[in-house]
Amino acid sequence: MIRKSAMILVCAALLAPSVAWAQDAKAFLGDWVLTIEGRRGPQERPLNIKDTAGKLSAELGGGRGGPVTITDITAKGADLILKWNQEGPQGTIDVVMTLTLKDGTLTVKQDMAGGQFSQTGTGKKKG
Repeated sequence: MIRKSAMILVCAALLAPSVAWAQDAKAFLGDWVLTIEGRRGPQERPLNIKDTAGKLSAELGGGRGGPVTITDITAKGADLILKWNQEGPQGTIDVVMTLTLKDGTLTVKQDMAGGQFSQTGTGKKKG
């Protein structure tokens, strides 16, 4: 009986982060239009965030080389953190985009190459 109770508690503890993650990420799901300030001025980029069988994924369009599929996504409270690698003239660089949701709009912060280059912007839900 004690083993069965302990097993139930372990399973509940393992599932709890998934439930919290689903609640944290729910408001981020859907189609967004990001406006990111870059070296050449503001650039609009479509972003689709979806939940497929309990796993978040995203597709970011509007950049050179076509849309980027993003699967490394973490939800933390009002933030959604997306990570991926991008090919550039000097090779592959890491990109970390932090989306902060407040009052139905996004604040966007994008760090590239370990923070050597940063961009900021905003996001609005499409439709």
